[in-house]
Amino acid sequence: MEFKTGHRFRFLLLGLIGLTVLIAGFANWRAQAAALPQVDAKAAVLLDPATGKVLFAKNPDTAMAPASTTKIMTAILAIERGGLSQTIRVSPNAVGIDGSSMALASGERLRMEDLLYGLMLVSGNDAAVAIADAIAGSEAEFARLMTAKARKIGLTNTNYKNPNGLPALNHYSTARDLAKLTAYAMRNSIFARIVATKVKTIPGSKPGETVTLYNHNKLLWRYPYTTGVKTGYTLTAGGCLVAAAKKDGATLISVVLKSNAIYDDSIKLFDYGFKQKSGSRS
Repeated sequence: MEFKTGHRFRFLLLGLIGLTVLIAGFANWRAQAAALPQVDAKAAVLLDPATGKVLFAKNPDTAMAPASTTKIMTAILAIERGGLSQTIRVSPNAVGIDGSSMALASGERLRMEDLLYGLMLVSGNDAAVAIADAIAGSEAEFARLMTAKARKIGLTNTNYKNPNGLPALNHYSTARDLAKLTAYAMRNSIFARIVATKVKTIPGSKPGETVTLYNHNKLLWRYPYTTGVKTGYTLTAGGCLVAAAKKDGATLISVVLKSNAIYDDSIKLFDYGFKQKSGSRS
């Protein structure tokens, strides 16, 4: 009888211990789930570029219209081709493009570097076409080079049809691919310098004239750790923002696509990510 009672007691004790562990694990899971940022974006990714680890993901591999975040690829491709000081003659094809622009005139001459500032700060759709025509002779050929570059750096769910991200059939990317692309691009010091610039004054089309460009990426003002990168918007794509931030030596890249709150979403992701990074170091 004593043996049976002791046997039952041991089983009861083990059961209570197991239940306690289960409850504690469930509570921890609920706490972690509650701590995850709630974002408006249809798709989002938070990437640690140093490790390649994805810290947050929401529909990361859903193909979506990337809008002007397309220009990240346009810029890095142009930078890697070199010749930033070369003078580019604006092609007629680049004039009068819909959406945001530098208001370029046909035949106007600018340095490639100044076009890149216009591309990435004021999101010049005309600048994108001028760059594409200068490098590849046409938008279509430049888009082919963009897609080839995407494959080369491991972007498997991205396809380009133009250099500016205006709506086009089979022009798409994913939050994961955009994060990977940005991690790659931000390793280039010229790219990183351009996208971190809040305000840039460049020569105008007339002698002695200057033009001041203000970065459309308001996160550079709203979140003190921001180091770039690119906004985007079309009716199809909705609000898009690819951003990078650095805090206490740690760098993170966030992507939000089709969001009504691109800045709030991005700040939530960064705050979450930096808290995770801080916790892992303590």
